[in-house]
Amino acid sequence: MKSHTIKMFIFVIFTILLNYFGKLFAETLSLPFWFDSLGTVLAAYVLGPFCGAVVGVSCNVIYGVVYSPLNILYAFVSIFIAIIVGIASKRKYLETVFGIFSVSFFLAVSCVFVSVFLNYKFFNGNIGNVWGDGVATFLSNFGINKFLSHIVGQFYLEFLDKVITMFFLFASIKGVRFHKIKSIKKIKNKKMQERESLPKGLTTFVFAVLFFQLLNPSLLNADNNKIENKRFNSYVSTLYNDYNGLFGGIANDIVQTQDGVLWIGTYNGLYRYSGNTFRFMNNFSDVKNVNCLYTDEEGRLWIGTNDNGVSIAINENIENTITEIEGLSSDSVRCITQDSNGLYYVGTSAGLSLISISGGLSVVKNIPEINYSMSISSNKKGDVAVVTNNGDLYILKSGKIVNQLLADSKKEVSCCSFIDDQTLYIGTTKNEVRILKLFENEIVVNKIIDVNPLRAINSIEYFDGDFIFICSDNGIGYLDSDNNFFDLENNFNSSVNHVLKDYQGNFWFTSSRLGLLKLCKSVFNAVYPIDSESVVNSVTKWNDEFFYAKDNGLGVFYNEDNLLTKKLIDLFENVRIRCLFVDSKNDLWIATAGKGFYKISKNGQIKKFDSSNGALGTRYRSIIEKSNGEIVVCGDTGLTFVKNDEVLSVIEEKHGLKNPKILCAVEVDSNTLYAGTDGGGICVIKNGTIQKILKKSDGLSSDVILKIQKSFDDEGYFVVTSNSICYLKDEKIKVLSNFPYSNNYDIIDNKNGTLYVLSSAGIFVVDKGQLLSGNPFDYDLLNSKKGLTKSLTVNAWNYIDENGLLYISADSCIVCLDINNHSGTTRSYRSMLKKVNVDNESINVERGEQIFIPKKTQRIDFFPEVINYSLNDPYVMLWLEGFDNEPKYILQSELANVSYTNLAAGDYVFHVGVMDGKKIKMFSESLYRVHKENEFYSNWWFVLYVVLVFALAMVYISWLIFRTKIQKIIIAQKRELEFTKKQIEMGNETILTIAKAVDARDENTSQHSLRVSEYSVMIAKKLGFSKDRCEDLRKIALLHDIGKIGIPDNILKKPAGLTTEEYLLMKEHVIKGAEILKNFTHIENVADGALYHHERYDGSGYANGLKGKEIPINARIIGLADAFDAMTANRVYRKKLDINIVIEELKKGKGSQFDPELVDILLNLIDSSEIDISKIYNNIEKETK
Repeated sequence: MKSHTIKMFIFVIFTILLNYFGKLFAETLSLPFWFDSLGTVLAAYVLGPFCGAVVGVSCNVIYGVVYSPLNILYAFVSIFIAIIVGIASKRKYLETVFGIFSVSFFLAVSCVFVSVFLNYKFFNGNIGNVWGDGVATFLSNFGINKFLSHIVGQFYLEFLDKVITMFFLFASIKGVRFHKIKSIKKIKNKKMQERESLPKGLTTFVFAVLFFQLLNPSLLNADNNKIENKRFNSYVSTLYNDYNGLFGGIANDIVQTQDGVLWIGTYNGLYRYSGNTFRFMNNFSDVKNVNCLYTDEEGRLWIGTNDNGVSIAINENIENTITEIEGLSSDSVRCITQDSNGLYYVGTSAGLSLISISGGLSVVKNIPEINYSMSISSNKKGDVAVVTNNGDLYILKSGKIVNQLLADSKKEVSCCSFIDDQTLYIGTTKNEVRILKLFENEIVVNKIIDVNPLRAINSIEYFDGDFIFICSDNGIGYLDSDNNFFDLENNFNSSVNHVLKDYQGNFWFTSSRLGLLKLCKSVFNAVYPIDSESVVNSVTKWNDEFFYAKDNGLGVFYNEDNLLTKKLIDLFENVRIRCLFVDSKNDLWIATAGKGFYKISKNGQIKKFDSSNGALGTRYRSIIEKSNGEIVVCGDTGLTFVKNDEVLSVIEEKHGLKNPKILCAVEVDSNTLYAGTDGGGICVIKNGTIQKILKKSDGLSSDVILKIQKSFDDEGYFVVTSNSICYLKDEKIKVLSNFPYSNNYDIIDNKNGTLYVLSSAGIFVVDKGQLLSGNPFDYDLLNSKKGLTKSLTVNAWNYIDENGLLYISADSCIVCLDINNHSGTTRSYRSMLKKVNVDNESINVERGEQIFIPKKTQRIDFFPEVINYSLNDPYVMLWLEGFDNEPKYILQSELANVSYTNLAAGDYVFHVGVMDGKKIKMFSESLYRVHKENEFYSNWWFVLYVVLVFALAMVYISWLIFRTKIQKIIIAQKRELEFTKKQIEMGNETILTIAKAVDARDENTSQHSLRVSEYSVMIAKKLGFSKDRCEDLRKIALLHDIGKIGIPDNILKKPAGLTTEEYLLMKEHVIKGAEILKNFTHIENVADGALYHHERYDGSGYANGLKGKEIPINARIIGLADAFDAMTANRVYRKKLDINIVIEELKKGKGSQFDPELVDILLNLIDSSEIDISKIYNNIEKETK
């Protein structure tokens, strides 16, 4: 069992490889067939259609992985092939050449049907083979319909492929020994029995994605904290390590080349990153581990390794390597820079090496006293600062040491960085950054900055127009323009080595222990954290301060020292506040859950409203202001109207408010108000009276109304219910079922046609017109991927300032979003062609240079790339101008290689562009000219191919027609033959029946005719009679006594001797028999047996007295057999004679009564026991039963 399974497994693997390498062979040689189903048909024949389909589908999956995922769809073709071959095998169609041709033709037609559909669905009809596409193009050039041309082209390819494939199978069937094929079939049968025990699914491996919340800024209490909020609270942090592509989980250094690509050096080697995946540069054989990286002004990438010197890469290829052999101080490189004169400084573990590339790459000088360089920096004046492992600081110019600060025993200096031509920042092993000023003959310490809690500073980096980052062994900090220090508190706090700012403004930090950290500016302008246990219910701005409502009180930023602010904070301590609202008079209104609502005048006066002064209860949810200055407060028991510090009126349950819990309200006009209830629909209130209640029966999706928002460019209102969004206009309601989410909280109209829908999934940004159209639409979703790391608060009240900044209530924070620029500040993208594959062979791509495609190319793969490290997922425009009718737009997250098969000869332009969310504005576009040489279908051998395949198809069709006609003729003849055979059988049965009837007249001569026929045939065979002649003789012998039918029974059955008259009457039976048989034409000379079987060889017989050879041979044989049976059978007048007496009688009658030759034959038959009388009697008895 195990051996059979292993053999079947090996066979299946063999057939899969046969398919794969067959396809590879055909593609390599550009052959006019696929050669990718050889293994499929072999497996289908040997193991059945299921295994054949498995083999074919497996190969399609391999093609999908190696070439394009769309190849997997052609698994349907493989399944068709396997099923058809399996059925053909079962029905024995594969045993003849014609059957092979027929199956090939049927396979070709089936494959054409499936393939053409898939080709048009995914490849604009292209076949994917230069020969097939050549035929299609060839026909199209003659004006034949494009679709029909593709069908013919596909058929040309499929028919020849299937003919070759099926003849391969035919040859394999004939060439493999039968017992081996039988053995494989046994394996299949056993495997089928065990199928139920095999696993029916594939094990699913789920990889956990680890997310680190690296930034955790504290509550802001001082002006310095304002700066921190503005800079990093809105940044989204992402950690890259073993779990998401940076294998090894470490990073020693990071640089950016001119194309925007990031390069990360690790102890494992070098990685390339463009915002999508980390690509390990395993083709850099000289780079095994990386200590440092540097990019020069010309765009070269310098790679400092730990054990193989410096490698220089240009366009992602290593061009040069310098090691100790070429004069480098040491193969262990620690830092690299370039001075303003173009000289390169390479710090190693053994000394400082100076390298020049002018006149050829070479080491021009080594400075051994600068031993074990750890940090290096240069300015535009030609100064180079170097810090060694001992803490020594050297200043060089033109390769010479011009100044130095030697370390004391504490070795405090650890790194250096030029901020400008005269200012050098140095980090120490303590918690200090020192600012040095360089003069011609001295170095002056200008300032010392305490950067506690940082210690052991590894690098200092300055970014123009920004600030100075400090990387240390235990974290990250930065200095602002006034050299104020801020600790960037986060969990990325171990062995932080370097920082980089990419071209989009994102910050990258490397750690030799933790990996790589990215800080990316989100679409949210800022995130203002509060205490982690609070949920923000409402936010507003009042008296230049931002106030926010919590479940446990009132908060404010930035100034809590204001006396009124402190008073309010104390007043509402541990009070749940639901809504903050500032009216047109700049008074602050506060709605609480349990303490009524309050008005705080701008002069600091506080007035409370509750049931004691006319308001409805103490629990309130929201506040609005009408155009006439009235304040409308929504509460759990109804609506309270206030003006000039007095309660004007209320609307409650007794006024017709069936559900008194009001969640929101909006003014329609000066007389009309819409009030949304918690389960009672929308109350339409006119002139203080409830006029109507709109409910589900009126079109609402739910009677729970969370928000009602006016549409600013028409008279409609958006209604947020508990399960959808509705649109209300003229009291007619439409559910906006095309909105993709149901659990929504609020809706904001920015007055320029864009809606912001706040929900539990994030913030949906939608086009108002598209939403109202009822059709599906594109949208942006601002969620955790875009920087929204906290959940939004349901039933919250948010604030929009005069600049379009939306302050959103969330869990433990307030999120700020610019609704006029929701896509963020990223407007810079770099797009390029990473590479182009021509029939899976990569070719160099240089911007501005034309890409040449050979004329035999079948497949071109363009690999576009967008260098994007932001949180945005922009649209990428791809367009092969000259082929595509229009550009294609896909999200960058879905960007993949673009494949074209069998492009026509000519010139094209490939466009790669980055668009905004509306596909209107182009941020970046790169153009690449493509030229493909002329097609080959004009060559004589291609025309020959077309003619030969056509002729092959015509030969088969003609053969099919001719064979069909021949088969019809054969069937007709077969029917005639069967009819004749039936007639013969009926004749035989008639003869046998007559013979039996004759014999049955006398029980003593029973079966006499049958025995005579047996003896006659045995004699005739010895004479050399043919089979047909023997058969005729048998029938004649059976009828030799038919004339006895005319003899009376008293004579025929008389036990005594016959009288003369009776004997004469008996002799007439021969004449009567001949008379009966004279018209029986079915058997030639049939009457001879009846008429002449009593003639004697000497002429003394009757009825005609013939003698010798005058007696027909059949009659002589029958006469002898008749006499022999008469002597060896019992008769009414005597018993059968002894065999010896019979033999003597035969010998006596030899020459007188019988033909001597025939007697001799008969005697030999008796002597050889071929005639065994008892046996013959038994056989005849069995046949007659």
